[in-house]
Amino acid sequence: MIYKNTYCTFLTRLFLTTGLVVYVFFINAQISPGKLSKAHSSLEGINQCTKCHELGAKVSDQKCLSCHEPLKVRIQQKKGYHASKEVTGKSCVTCHSEHHGVNFEMVRFDKKTFNHTLTGYELKGKHKTNDCAKCHRPEHISDPKLKLNKSTFLGLNPSCISCHDDYHKKTLDKDCKKCHDYEAFKPAPFFNHDKTGFPLAGAHKTVDCKLCHKVETTNGKTFQHFANVPFKNCNACHVDPHKGKFGVDCKSCHTVESFHKIKASSTFNHSITGFELEGKHKVIDCKKCHDNRAGTTDAYKEFSSVRDISCLTCHKDSHENKFGNDCSSCHSQWNFSVKDKLNDFDHKLTGYELSGKHEAVDCRKCHKETFMTAPLPHDACKKCHEDFHKGEFKDTPYTDCASCHTTTGFDLSSFDWEQHEKSAFPLKGAHLATPCISCHKTDDQWKFRNIGNTCVSCHDNIHEGFISEKYIPANDCAACHNQDVWTSLTFDHNTTGFALEGKHLGISCRSCHFEENEKGEIIQKFIALDKNCMACHDNVHGQQFEENGITDCKRCHGFNTWDNSQFNHDNTRFKLEGAHLKVACEACHPNEISGGQTIVKYKTGKLLCIDCHQ
Repeated sequence: MIYKNTYCTFLTRLFLTTGLVVYVFFINAQISPGKLSKAHSSLEGINQCTKCHELGAKVSDQKCLSCHEPLKVRIQQKKGYHASKEVTGKSCVTCHSEHHGVNFEMVRFDKKTFNHTLTGYELKGKHKTNDCAKCHRPEHISDPKLKLNKSTFLGLNPSCISCHDDYHKKTLDKDCKKCHDYEAFKPAPFFNHDKTGFPLAGAHKTVDCKLCHKVETTNGKTFQHFANVPFKNCNACHVDPHKGKFGVDCKSCHTVESFHKIKASSTFNHSITGFELEGKHKVIDCKKCHDNRAGTTDAYKEFSSVRDISCLTCHKDSHENKFGNDCSSCHSQWNFSVKDKLNDFDHKLTGYELSGKHEAVDCRKCHKETFMTAPLPHDACKKCHEDFHKGEFKDTPYTDCASCHTTTGFDLSSFDWEQHEKSAFPLKGAHLATPCISCHKTDDQWKFRNIGNTCVSCHDNIHEGFISEKYIPANDCAACHNQDVWTSLTFDHNTTGFALEGKHLGISCRSCHFEENEKGEIIQKFIALDKNCMACHDNVHGQQFEENGITDCKRCHGFNTWDNSQFNHDNTRFKLEGAHLKVACEACHPNEISGGQTIVKYKTGKLLCIDCHQ
């Protein structure tokens, strides 16, 4: 009986468990349309649906991209296939649907027909025939997280060296496309040696690259040097057979066509041979001298055995040794004509030593005869030069130009102030610093005699018509001015009837006697200047103190300051006494406006006590 009950209990439990499993399976089948793919298997289960689905809606693209973060970033950057016109606007499930079983491939496309240009990287050349896996492999991905996803197509860098070894080991530009194409690494069809610092020319065009660009093996890998190859001088690659005797500029004699092809070059530094080329020697053909004459041991060595090379080594002496063998003392190497300047010719031997500008004059300027030894008068300047002064100094101590001028130049004069002291007009004061041209060249012609010796001979009398002749007798400026400084005056103002006192002694004459009108013209006022204070100063008292239309300021004020030092209240109609002595002036003499001007009213008319006090 006990056994029977236990068996019944077991059957009951088995039935309930089986029924529950069948029920759960039935319910789950009604909710999930199928198993998730292996990549999303971790999201299986009723309680994880909302990780992909929105409640009551389809799968959300935003939830897809929240997991596939690297792809989301690419789309936001508008990069890659998913940002192309073929994908933009489509939902993720359009291409990547789910619930088709564990082994369902969510990423599926025809790799042979896929348009790789839509990714932003067009496949060209050999890239077109390569298997996708040749490039899309973890070792080519730099992002450590993406590297873990062995099936991803993201994470590649479009630069060549992200997949290929840098054959040049960082010695050249990272942009391989500047030299190479996509067909093969060799040759480099886009490389142009003319765009480097060493364009190939002549025999260099046919030389094997390896002769200049050495190949070596480092760590089991071949490396060829292309950068930092020395090329400044030919001897960086070539042995110098001259052992430095002719410098390092091989191109001055040789061509790049062949070392044995020597050119007649104007750039060759001939001075290193011991004979520097000058004049015509610079432009004549080398073969004119290097003519392979008898006794020549090698090319361009015609003079190697000549110990002292001179003009006579090649040229005939037309003077028959009368002037020695130093032809260069009279002749240049441009032609046989006599040089403009005979540096070494001793002209003193002729009885006339050359000095100053005569040393630079062409000999033929003076020696105009066929033979330069013909007699030439030279006892006076005028024998060669015209009289610039046109006889102005005739019958004077200065008839000879040398009295005032030297051979260093006619523009400068040796006539000094000491000599001027002996003239009719000795220089004094500011005249000592005045240039000669200011007095002696008032027009196009210099004049030294009969130019006058009074002030007005050179200077305008600016006071004419403004100051009485009484003060400038015979236009003699010295009556007031001196020759040192024009502004320094010695005029006695007492002679005018207006003696200067106080502050008037220290002010400039122009302050009173010169005034600018509305047109900006300066007007002098001497004769017509009123002696009244009001002629120069404003009347701050209005008309209070006028007598016959004139206010005599001196009755109250002095000439040193504008105070009332001359004023005495006792002299008025109201003598100050008692407490009045301590009362401020303003208490009795207030300000008032008169004629638009604020003045102090002194004549108040209040002379009785009742006028001020109640």
